[in-house]
Amino acid sequence: MPRLTLSNLFLEDIERFRSNSILRKKIAKALSLLENNPLHPSLHLERIVNDPTAWSARIDERYRLSFDPGAYHPAGNPDWNAELTLLRLLDHDDLYKSPR
Repeated sequence: MPRLTLSNLFLEDIERFRSNSILRKKIAKALSLLENNPLHPSLHLERIVNDPTAWSARIDERYRLSFDPGAYHPAGNPDWNAELTLLRLLDHDDLYKSPR
């Protein structure tokens, strides 16, 4: 199970949703899945094309979070047991434009 590390930008992004209890529950569920099983199908993991190491995971239809795997296997695949650094939590289109 990977350990999740939060970037300052992720903390700023998540603060915007403090008053939205429905979205907070969705975020908590996605973070729990990411921490317990990063390859869970409901996360819809994707590489972010314009960033060499960032990945994204789905929160809901509108929002996604970006993260960096902390380690890679020699073949180039992420080590899903290594630390994951959470980068941003944004609207889908905004996240893919600026994942960091």
